[in-house]
Parts: sequence; C-alpha cells; structure tokens
Amino acid sequence: MRYFKYNDAKKYINAVLKEQYASLTRDEKKTYRKWRFLRRLSIIVGLIIFLSVCIAGFCAITLIPVPEEWWWTVVYGIGIFPLGILVLIISGLFMYYLTLPMQKMAEKYDLLLLKKKIPSKACAFLRDYYELSEPYVLTKCFECTDAKFNMHDVCLFITNDELRITTDLISGFLHGERDLGCYCFKKEEISVTKRQDGKNLIAELKTENVVFLLGYRAKSFIEKNFISKN
Repeated sequence: MRYFKYNDAKKYINAVLKEQYASLTRDEKKTYRKWRFLRRLSIIVGLIIFLSVCIAGFCAITLIPVPEEWWWTVVYGIGIFPLGILVLIISGLFMYYLTLPMQKMAEKYDLLLLKKKIPSKACAFLRDYYELSEPYVLTKCFECTDAKFNMHDVCLFITNDELRITTDLISGFLHGERDLGCYCFKKEEISVTKRQDGKNLIAELKTENVVFLLGYRAKSFIEKNFISKN
C-alpha cells in the first residue's frame, strides 16, 4: 500500500480556479468578474474606513491631558487601554456597516450561487496526476481509517496493476473542496467483503493499515476488474 498527494497547494488552487473559470459561459464569466470586483472593492473600502476611524479615534485619545499627580497618571494609563479597544471595536463596526450594501450587492454575483447552475469541470490536472483510467466506478466512502475520506464521493480505478482510490475526479469539484490524495493497493494487500449496515449492504475494503467502508457496487467492481483479472 502507498499513499501520495498533489503537494503544491498554490499551484493546485490556481489550477482549480482556472478550470472553474473556464467552465463558465460568457455571461457567467461577466457575473464572476462583477463578483470579484465588488469583493475586492469592499475589502479596499473597508480597510480605508477602518484605518480612518482608528486614526481619528487614537488622535482624539492623545488630546486627553495627562494628569500631573502620579495616582491619576496610573488611572489614566489604565483607562487608555480600554479606550483603545473601544476605538478598534467602533472602527470595525463602521467598516462592517458602511460596506454592508457593497457586500450584499456582491452576494448577487457570488460564485457559490453559480455552482448550483453549472457542473464543475475542475480536476483535469488531478486526473492526469493520479493517472485516472477506465474502467472506474464512483461510489460513497461512508467511513475510513483516514477520516478525511469519511462521507465523501470517491473514485476507484485500476492503473499500473494497482487499485487506486481518490476523491471524485469525474464530476470534479470547485475551489471550496479539497483533494484527498490517492491510496494505491496491490492485489495481495487487500481483501473485500460484504457487510451489513442497517438495511444496506456495504463493501469493506480492508488492508493491514487502512479500512474503507464503501458503497456495495465497489465490491463487484474490485472483484471483476482487479482481483480476478489476470
């Protein structure tokens, strides 16, 4: 058994975003550009508002005269700290409420809303990296020793005399989701049995170090295309 994963996170994220953008229609690309512009504008305007209110607030604090008596100086020093915190809180509230209309406008163009309308074509580069080939089967991983696979749609396929399991690379996924990496097994390393889970049958793929509880269709796929194949 071996496990490997695409490790260049920055390149991975950029590639997914490029594929995600390429999957949009012309009108959807215009919508995405509006969303990106409004999001960046709200961040810039918000920072300007926050810094302006902060500077004004701290300048106002400096105008408070420092008492000459030492005990009042101590009280003054203690009181300055909560005043500074109050200035930061007020600055944050100004930033939030003054940019709220812009944020609500950006929500109309949110790419997450577009996700409901278009199938994702992301992951072409991951399909190449993990050497996805036919035949393959898509199923659910209900539980796994590696917890990040729990309740994920996964793809099983055979490459270079290995059974490989990774995330659903056929449907692809958008930027908010993540690559799970790829497990690879030789024939002699695995056993596949059926298991009752309530009213449903599931396939238990077991190795020395990791166990996958998969949709039952995975059992016949593995037996037909991997275990019994010469």
